[in-house]
Amino acid sequence: MPTLSLGSGGGVDTLNGIVTYLSNGGSVSTVLSASIVGLITSPFIAIIDIIDAITTFATAPFEGAGESISSLFDGLLTGPADLILAGSAISEAAIRSVFGETIAGILALPLTVGLGLLSLFLLARFLNEEETGNLFPGLPFDVPVIGADEEAVADE
Repeated sequence: MPTLSLGSGGGVDTLNGIVTYLSNGGSVSTVLSASIVGLITSPFIAIIDIIDAITTFATAPFEGAGESISSLFDGLLTGPADLILAGSAISEAAIRSVFGETIAGILALPLTVGLGLLSLFLLARFLNEEETGNLFPGLPFDVPVIGADEEAVADE
C-alpha cells in the first residue's frame, strides 16, 4: 500500500506527492479526506503559529537576559576559580619540590589555612580605610606638592 508523502508542504511538493501516491495505486478518497482535514485544520494551525510567534517575541528579551546573566556569573566566578585552581596546582608542585612528598602532605592543610587567614586579614586591613599618604602606601602623611589639596571628609 503506498503512503501519501507531501514533502515539505510547499505547493510543488504537495502536487508531486499526490501524483506519486495516485500513480502507485493510492485511492482518491484518501487524498480528498486528507485535503478536507487539511483545509479544516490549517486556520487553527495558523492561529497557533501566530500565538507562538507573539509569545516568542515577548519572551525573547527575557531569555536573552537570562543567558547573558548566566554568562556574566560564569565569567565572574569561573575565571577566578580557574585562576585559583591553577595557583593551587603550582603551589602544590612547589611545596612537594621543596619539602618532599611526606612533609608536603603534612604541611598542606596548615599552609592553606594560614594563607587563607592571611588573605582575609589583608582584605580586612584594606577595608579598614586607614589614612595613608599620597606618595607611598602606608606613609602616614601627605607630601604637599603631590596630590589633591582638599580637606579630608569624615566617612562616619
